[in-house]
Amino acid sequence: MRYGVIADVHANLHALDAVLAFLSAQDVDGYLCAGDLVGYGPLPNECVRRVNELRCRCVAGNHDLIVLDRLSDERCIPLAKASLAWTRQVLDDAARALLAGLPLDARADDVVLRHGSLADPQQYVVTARQAHACLDDLARAEPGAGILILGHTHRPMAVSRGRGSLLPRATGTVQLPPGDPVVLNPGAVGQSRSRDTRARVMVLDTAARTATFHAIPYDEAACRRALRERGLPPASCHLPRSRWSQVTAVVKRRLTRA
Repeated sequence: MRYGVIADVHANLHALDAVLAFLSAQDVDGYLCAGDLVGYGPLPNECVRRVNELRCRCVAGNHDLIVLDRLSDERCIPLAKASLAWTRQVLDDAARALLAGLPLDARADDVVLRHGSLADPQQYVVTARQAHACLDDLARAEPGAGILILGHTHRPMAVSRGRGSLLPRATGTVQLPPGDPVVLNPGAVGQSRSRDTRARVMVLDTAARTATFHAIPYDEAACRRALRERGLPPASCHLPRSRWSQVTAVVKRRLTRA
């Protein structure tokens, strides 16, 4: 099977449509979504409907749960709290019902989907050590599963049990070691948290055991206009980390591999 894998759409329809247009030419058999369809962005109803039209396996993210009042927003930054309050006001009944129907977990053959971690949709999995802990949980909770797909961090990730980090850059193809369980994160469609503003998507080929990470340009200016028109901060679609945080992240990754 070839899957188009997305996560963290965050109500950014401009980015989502660009990603789906790209995937339409990738000969995918189906779609997987690791949650957070809403929050931050200007078009939550449209994004929820668009993902639903894909008939994909999709799990609820923490923002999806917060807007339904199933999770507290106490762990959110002020921007997220404000955008979620706005989203609650504009979310229509149909989109609300679709979000309410999303499970916390899903599985397709040996591929398992969660948002944050297996136990907590709000947990960030950013290091190889955290990924390995998730693989320990995977072996107990989902016997026979070999691939765990997460979202939430907005960062591409590929970590295997035996070889550690497999993804030296944010884009490119990685070979998944046979018999070695892996954690994959496609990165965020709708809100970049790096210097690069492009939307992220992954193509997972379970037969060839490859995961290919892509960065797709989209009409960011149109998204910012839509945010302004709704009284939302136009920078919501892009929250870049500081240069220092990026440098320290690279150093940590290299030390982990060493």
